[in-house]
Amino acid sequence: MYPAQPHPAAIDVRYKPSLSVVYIVGGSLFLLLSVLSILLQEPISVWLVLGPVFIVVGVLMRSKRFLRFEPAQGALYMYGPLGNRVRTYGAPKGERIVFDGANIMRLRADGKQKKVRTASTAHPEDLQRLQHALWSLQQQPPTRPGV
Repeated sequence: MYPAQPHPAAIDVRYKPSLSVVYIVGGSLFLLLSVLSILLQEPISVWLVLGPVFIVVGVLMRSKRFLRFEPAQGALYMYGPLGNRVRTYGAPKGERIVFDGANIMRLRADGKQKKVRTASTAHPEDLQRLQHALWSLQQQPPTRPGV
């Protein structure tokens, strides 16, 4: 009855820019504290390690993705600042990813709903694009195999 709808391409959501700025500024302050401790001939402090680590994480957050939604698989993947996959939601876990008008939700097989926490870390425009894609996928009629 309905023609098969092609699945849109994968949608990537970046980290919120202000979050990476916080890491870079914090790392710079830690690095400054370590330089001051060296100038004051204090023993080498933890700031000497934390400063560069925070700066690197902040820079990586500017270029790495935070979320990736693959409509063909119905999977939502969450990534860490180093690019490693830290969480998997959706079909690979027997769930459905939906947008309820305010939040991205996981509909579990047992009927329970769980919110996917994205608001404080995701880039707002990218998150809005993902929400729109989820909403439009929900509005499509289900495809029936063999018809």
